Amino acid sequence: LSLSLVPSMPVGVEDATSSASITLRVQPQLTIGTLKEQVFRDYGFPPAAQRWIIGQSLCRDGRSLG
Repeated sequence: LSLSLVPSMPVGVEDATSSASITLRVQPQLTIGTLKEQVFRDYGFPPAAQRWIIGQSLCRDGRSLG
């Protein structure tokens, strides 16, 4: 039996307009734009209202997490 594990990392997402926050396990090769769409579909946070910050840098939609 061979199992292929896809690397993933936990990412916290907060809504700046409310106290809502979620933690996602995401694949590092996904782009910020793709993740914004996923968060919108799954949780209803509009992509235009999302701000993704990694370290101390505001991320652009084309950037990957990896």
